[in-house]
Amino acid sequence: MEPEHYNNALTAETGRRGGQKRMEQLSATERSALARYAAKSRWHPREAQAAKEKAREITYLIKQALKDGKQLPLI
Repeated sequence: MEPEHYNNALTAETGRRGGQKRMEQLSATERSALARYAAKSRWHPREAQAAKEKAREITYLIKQALKDGKQLPLI
């Protein structure tokens, strides 16, 4: 038996409206990137996880460099 909140039509409608509201705020390029990421996550979860970890590592390194007051190299 499913929990009651799965059958609640109001909850489903609220979630749908929230998703639509978010999509209205994104540009076509951002929506496309999100869709691409979602498809990759679904069909190639290991590759998506590796990309996410690499992005976290790069973000961490940049934050550390900025925190230390170092100049970031221009590539």
